[in-house]
Amino acid sequence: MPAQPDQLRQPPIALGPVHNETLGSYLHRLAVANNRPAGFLARLLGLLPPEFSQLSNTTAGWNPHSPGRLATLSGRPTSQLARALPALADFLSPHGPGQRTEQLTSRPCRCCTARRSPTASVVITLSPAHVHLCPRHHFWTRSTHDIPLGVLPEVIEAQRRLDQLARRHRQTSGMPIDLGKEWTDRLDRIEALAVSKKISAEDRSHLAAFPEIVVLTHLILDPPTTALDPKELYLATTAELSRRFARIYTILGTHDPLYRRFCLYRERDFREAPV
Repeated sequence: MPAQPDQLRQPPIALGPVHNETLGSYLHRLAVANNRPAGFLARLLGLLPPEFSQLSNTTAGWNPHSPGRLATLSGRPTSQLARALPALADFLSPHGPGQRTEQLTSRPCRCCTARRSPTASVVITLSPAHVHLCPRHHFWTRSTHDIPLGVLPEVIEAQRRLDQLARRHRQTSGMPIDLGKEWTDRLDRIEALAVSKKISAEDRSHLAAFPEIVVLTHLILDPPTTALDPKELYLATTAELSRRFARIYTILGTHDPLYRRFCLYRERDFREAPV
């Protein structure tokens, strides 16, 4: 059923979207600010997506009138909204270049959204997969709550290194390794923070391991040798890990995830490469 004209009036409080915000997040914030159900606003734009939530970022139920209706609800021109809402931009330009890097649902830190989200609603955005923290305010954001990184400068430095890697490689990956002493020390510093009581054990462990994960990522993407033989690459990398982490690498062999990464995957790639 088409929306009635009075339903499409600009609401009393018109919030602007945050850069790269999901449609679900923006509609939820707009609804909370105006004391309206988010599902009601979503229906004004088209069919309500299944399991509609702040994470929703689909325009599957939209029609050609939907962008104009969103502009009316937001009090902003469609072109301005499209610069902030990736789903709207894709709807308006379905044959555009699209996303250039892998992106995940994430959230900015509370300092970045305080001015743009006065209702204190959580803002959900799409961000590059390699970004784990707010570089401006030094908060870890890959958790349900912001974690201040003042006592963890090595985490901030690790993110800078990961940013450099991401600029040179389209994908980055990490591989966990047992570094109990370093991780235990870092966990102690994390758990001394008041916010740690609100953070899951999994999120605390991810934060504690992050600097070493970046080291592993660097070595995987830029091995310490130019040898083409996969096993030579593997042995050179494990030797470099032993040097950097000052311990003997004790899990050499086919059961080592790094062995599969360097030997099995590369051998497969060589076999499939065109002659």
